[in-house]
Amino acid sequence: MSSVNRYVRSANHVTIGLALLSLMMAGCSRNTPSLEPTSISTNKVPGLIRSLPAYAHLSLSGVAFYGDRLYASSNLGLLVFNNGALETLYQWQSYDPVIEGPWLDLVDHALWIQHASNGSLSRLDANGWHRVPLPLAPSGDYSRGDVLTGFVGISSKQSFWIVGGGFASRWQPANAQWIPEPQPPTPQWSAVRGVAPLGNSLLYVVREGLEVIPPSPYSVYDREQHWRAVPLKVMDFKQVIATAESVYVRASDGTLFEVTANAATPAKTPGLCEAIALTSTDRLIGSFVGQGIFVLTHNGWQQEAPYPYESTEGEHWSQLAEKDGQIAYATSSVPRLADDSGKRNYSGSTALWVLQGTRLQRVPLQ
Repeated sequence: MSSVNRYVRSANHVTIGLALLSLMMAGCSRNTPSLEPTSISTNKVPGLIRSLPAYAHLSLSGVAFYGDRLYASSNLGLLVFNNGALETLYQWQSYDPVIEGPWLDLVDHALWIQHASNGSLSRLDANGWHRVPLPLAPSGDYSRGDVLTGFVGISSKQSFWIVGGGFASRWQPANAQWIPEPQPPTPQWSAVRGVAPLGNSLLYVVREGLEVIPPSPYSVYDREQHWRAVPLKVMDFKQVIATAESVYVRASDGTLFEVTANAATPAKTPGLCEAIALTSTDRLIGSFVGQGIFVLTHNGWQQEAPYPYESTEGEHWSQLAEKDGQIAYATSSVPRLADDSGKRNYSGSTALWVLQGTRLQRVPLQ
């Protein structure tokens, strides 16, 4: 299988938790996450991993540094690491403990997660954990399609947003409320998939028109320029990151776009881009298939660590985080149906890596 095809992200990348969330939207949620998580001892984690059903292997859906800890969301809950070792597992409920995120809130110094069982959010700050509802959908309810597409937290030095259901909402910490952002004038059935500040404006990454199966046409709308739209391409959107100079949009096929005030162009990269993040120095960091982890500097891409996998590595999804020179890189194997029996194959690796010196070191999960 070619390297391009190995890293094309499937439209079926939906965790078991988000599938169950659709049941919640129909009023079928079996329980509600507690306010405070239960801390599960590390010696119990291996058994929990082994107890996962064959159709839902361990999956890591995100990583973030917060305070002096590293957090990784998973279908077992929120994994917490300290000094390169697993410290505990947080679960808000034993049934369907799936966590999405985690997302840093740079402006308010907080960490956000989403509970897949009922879609609610939890927020960690200096005062502890707080329960926060999802923003209200403009239509009153989220559709099954909204749920399956998922939600994402996006942060800048000015604001934190939750994007999902085709619109964006900004968190207002002063009164703990969500403020919906104005919707751009787009074709019918379009959906806002991401937002990012650039200068004095807010850019919207918009899927244009109805999507049945990705890919779909995308454009970037500039709110302060009378909603001027700059086309990207027909793609499956994955991420948007804003630095001080530019906005970067990642597509599932490994293309990375640089968006400035007047144009959107494919960026020159070391290879196919599988994950991006913002560093603590406001620079773009990316993982590139077969090449490694690189930071974009004024002199171009600078390698921080070589790629940890051999060329025989199977298909996986990737997540990336950085703080003060610390780097975390997580991968989760992509499940593929083997035959009509429903059996799934997992060719890639599910693993967490952290930077040790100039190389990534694998962190034991069990």
